[in-house]
Amino acid sequence: MGFMRKMMYFLVSVLFLLIGSAVWAEDSYRHYALACPFQTVTDEISLETMKNLILSEQAPQGEIRNIYLSSQTAADLESLIGEVPEAILTENVAERITKNTEGVDCALILLNEADPTMKLIRLEHTFFPWDDVYDPAADPLAVPSDEPNFDRDRVTTILLTGTTAFARTVAYKMSVKGVTYPAELIKSVFESSDITHISNESSFWSQCPVPRREDVSIQFCSGPEAVEILDYLGVAVVELTGNHLRDYDWMPFAETLDLLDNKGYASYGAGRDITSAAEPLFLEHNGNRFVFLGCNCAGPDHVYATETLPGVLPCDFDWMEKQVREYSAEGWQVIVTLQYYEIYSHTPSDIQKRDFQRLSDAGAVIVSGSQAHLPQIMLPLPDRFVHYGLGNLFFDQMDVPVKGTRQEFLDRYIFYDGRLLSVQLITAYLTDYCRPRLMTDSERSSFLEEIFSLMPDS
Repeated sequence: MGFMRKMMYFLVSVLFLLIGSAVWAEDSYRHYALACPFQTVTDEISLETMKNLILSEQAPQGEIRNIYLSSQTAADLESLIGEVPEAILTENVAERITKNTEGVDCALILLNEADPTMKLIRLEHTFFPWDDVYDPAADPLAVPSDEPNFDRDRVTTILLTGTTAFARTVAYKMSVKGVTYPAELIKSVFESSDITHISNESSFWSQCPVPRREDVSIQFCSGPEAVEILDYLGVAVVELTGNHLRDYDWMPFAETLDLLDNKGYASYGAGRDITSAAEPLFLEHNGNRFVFLGCNCAGPDHVYATETLPGVLPCDFDWMEKQVREYSAEGWQVIVTLQYYEIYSHTPSDIQKRDFQRLSDAGAVIVSGSQAHLPQIMLPLPDRFVHYGLGNLFFDQMDVPVKGTRQEFLDRYIFYDGRLLSVQLITAYLTDYCRPRLMTDSERSSFLEEIFSLMPDS
């Protein structure tokens, strides 16, 4: 019996050693990434194509023309790639990541040196280190090293989305096909991020009229059961800056605040009075510290909070800029979402660019437009990102009043060790007046080409 007990202890000790070794091994890699200009349509290439482009063994067949790398990278990846031509070796690889009329020039970089001006390209059949299914042993760009450069425990992924209103035809479809029906085709997108956001524009109200088919009313509300879709998606943060939150006056909105509080949802952009409406939302995850700020500058006036009644925070850009500067100086990653003036244009107005960039210049790491029914362009910067409008998420506009309202952006932000590392544009397409699905490859390519063609320096 003593021998068996000793053997058991020995086997358990070996098991712990093996587990410890596996954990140590997973963290002991130098991670590289293929980085292209942000305005690159290509999402992934095969390992063989990457090698051929580096070794100049075939003429470029697609958007990517050249791939540059440093001598250190070439040495680390020599067993994967082989001997690299001198012409594509450079010690300033980031400067070689450019876009021109003939295509894009890319580079292999250390993953932790990525920034929002770059698009990280997947190698076919692989994942990024922040993906839940990532396996470094299956990643050709993960090199075993005793000097690792990436720690998954310092990563936070945040998903920001566009306009949502569980009203009109969306509400009708939910009543007929089930509360979660609109979200079922994009559930995986929400599950793949640490912090998920929805900008909800209609109050959850127990007296909301029964939804009708083909309802085109501009007076919105949702039955309280509609909140189940947020539970289903695992939403963490609810933005309340929408124009329609007080369409039925303040009482339904007060009920909404009670419902969200009782269910434990974090919200911002509104409150039970003007003072609470101005309160930011603070979140911390994996050592990354975030503050969410939101406001509405489009009105209507009756949606705004007062000294005594609940409502939405009106935008005061002088005050907002001051808040951004203060929180940024304290080391917070400041995320600002705005319910701005609606225009059906992929490009923002001059005043929209001015207001968004003012907050970005003040230190907001993200400035995102929640108002857009038609998705708008974005402005990637080395340490921050501006997206003027994401388009709808859950709404019933099927290419009305203009073509393009079925196209949607869901933005996935990757933060690493206290800074914005990368931005992934997820693209969806609205079906059945309420139900977005991920775009097909051809739909996505056409959509990105259109959006990128309207961006400066494209």
